[in-house]
Amino acid sequence: MARDDTAPVSAEGADSKQLATATAADFFRRAERVEALGYRSVDAEFLTAAALLGGFFVRRQYRAFSGARKGKAEVQLASRALSNGHVRVHGSKPALYRLCGASLFRAAGCDDPGSGPGRARRAAKQRLLALDYWIASVGEGRFLLTAAEKGAYFVSLGIGEDCFPAAARDRENRRKFFPDGFPIGAASPGSDSVRFTYAHAGSSARGMERHLESHEPLAAALALRGIACEWVVLADSEAQFARLRDAWRRWQARAERDWSEGEYFELRRLVDKRRWQQLSREDVERYTHLSGLHGTAAAEQRYRAWARDGARPRDPGGDFAASCSYREALMEFDYTAADAACR
Repeated sequence: MARDDTAPVSAEGADSKQLATATAADFFRRAERVEALGYRSVDAEFLTAAALLGGFFVRRQYRAFSGARKGKAEVQLASRALSNGHVRVHGSKPALYRLCGASLFRAAGCDDPGSGPGRARRAAKQRLLALDYWIASVGEGRFLLTAAEKGAYFVSLGIGEDCFPAAARDRENRRKFFPDGFPIGAASPGSDSVRFTYAHAGSSARGMERHLESHEPLAAALALRGIACEWVVLADSEAQFARLRDAWRRWQARAERDWSEGEYFELRRLVDKRRWQQLSREDVERYTHLSGLHGTAAAEQRYRAWARDGARPRDPGGDFAASCSYREALMEFDYTAADAACR
């Protein structure tokens, strides 16, 4: 049976309130199935969230989620999960728990994400960061955790799967949408922006750059609908944010250049043909700005091919990057479990 995350998404006729209710109900249905494996309800909810957000946790996260004090409750959860074959323990003081077991992931409705060679530490740390952020944000709007929920939400806004970030097709020819697995905050009456999340755990900013690039079509589609995008970037030290800020600025500049090429060509043609009556003052100001971005020999060649032969401009889409904002979230928690367990 295909897992929930790869099921076709559909939300025709659904409004935001209906989807919010369905999202909450879906989470608790998953948690009830996990509870049936022999867990208390609060423990089942925590394990469900950990499974949906990548499959790793440490005990302090359970305490933060459940409100339990250090001691008996967390020991009981760990002992029961171990006896059920649902966790593996890596390291100690603090220990890193990795979820496992087909019955647990089947109940939670997701695949075991696993961890390939060379990416275990980074993957574990990213998942701990994302789980910490989700726990801290419970009650602050609606968060979409599964690919199916994310797809249904964006389809409800009139955005098709062709705009979704996706990994390469698997052996069964299935496409995995939203492969990063980070939580997404849906726009709401009190917030007119979609809140994307990126958890940084690498030695360079290349992972964030790939993440942003993969989300460009979706961000452009949201901008066309008047919905802004906010990226909340998670890291566990202030020192990491300098390179991430630089990566964000480079991405914004590059995205504006690439996605505005079609707009520049249209304005350039009006200027070349001296059709001044069709240009407003704002058009002239915009053309002046875009001329500085597209003043390269390669852009000139593409413009001539477009004007002469109707060749498509590079990545037409507009200035959506200007509606995207960046926010840093310093996660001041202990992540040594991920570092030590996966060396």
